[in-house]
Amino acid sequence: MTVEAFSENTLDANALGWDLAQRRRFGELTARSWSDAGLRLRYEREPVSVLTEFGIALADGARVPALPPRPAAELVIESFDVAAPPPPPCLINFCFCLAEHTPADPR
Repeated sequence: MTVEAFSENTLDANALGWDLAQRRRFGELTARSWSDAGLRLRYEREPVSVLTEFGIALADGARVPALPPRPAAELVIESFDVAAPPPPPCLINFCFCLAEHTPADPR
């Protein structure tokens, strides 16, 4: 199985019906391929094998999606494996009401 050249008509992860986990893994594969020419070359030669390494399975008869080209801008990837830490909890909550207090009508 070979990979088609990337174009506007190329299959992407959205068209394959992958779930979020598979799309994330394909995103990781894409990012790694931008920094590792050997991986990109292996994907072009053995795409099903590389997809399997990343935990992605193609449905029977599905075409292999092309990897998007590397962006022209500088790309910095700090980590592939670690999720961002959660934001620190808010220790104090304040609520200031700025509306004027109007007394109830005594009628």
